[in-house]
Amino acid sequence: MQGALSIAEHVSCIGDLKGPHCLLVDDLADSGETLAQVVPVIQSRYPDIREIRTAVLWQKQQSSFRPDYCVERLEGNPWIHQPFEAYDRLRPQDLKGSV
Repeated sequence: MQGALSIAEHVSCIGDLKGPHCLLVDDLADSGETLAQVVPVIQSRYPDIREIRTAVLWQKQQSSFRPDYCVERLEGNPWIHQPFEAYDRLRPQDLKGSV
């Protein structure tokens, strides 16, 4: 459900978040709510971090959060097909039968 964010106690990362700098990476800034809510949580849980920068692959025009780095800023609200989405492997006849 969009807008209802549950943040885990531990953030997924390769190593400990020791600071003083952190780069928070997400695939997409759609509404922007996830990044807007996660940044202050990281700041409160990891007081040694003095600076958090954000990066995304795509930022939609409607996003309320503006990441520091973005590969592509998208006009409008296009649907993004992620390579891990199951229907990407479906043939047209299979997709038609699943609706």
